[in-house]
Amino acid sequence: MSKAETIGRMQDCLDQLGIPLEVCWTPNPEKDRQGEIVLSSKTLFIYASSEAEAWQTLTHEIFEFKFKRVCESYRSIINSLIEALEKVAYQRKEEFLEFIPQVFEEVKKTGQT
Repeated sequence: MSKAETIGRMQDCLDQLGIPLEVCWTPNPEKDRQGEIVLSSKTLFIYASSEAEAWQTLTHEIFEFKFKRVCESYRSIINSLIEALEKVAYQRKEEFLEFIPQVFEEVKKTGQT
């Protein structure tokens, strides 16, 4: 099967699964990965050299693409918790900084008697 036919079949697979990405199979053994999804260009790049490896990479990237949606809800929750904790920490820091002059003032008054 030609490279163009393989890319066409891979694109058909994505289309049938409702995955809004374009396949770009550019074999490159120099890359440190077999494939990647670049959301800014909505492209699934496959760098694997052989057709069999390319199909494995396509499968991996499809799973990763769908799994990221699962993780988004957890990331959102964690980011909300971080934001809330930062507000609490900021408020406590401000209370502490406001308390410092009171300590010096009290020590000064008490030490003078």
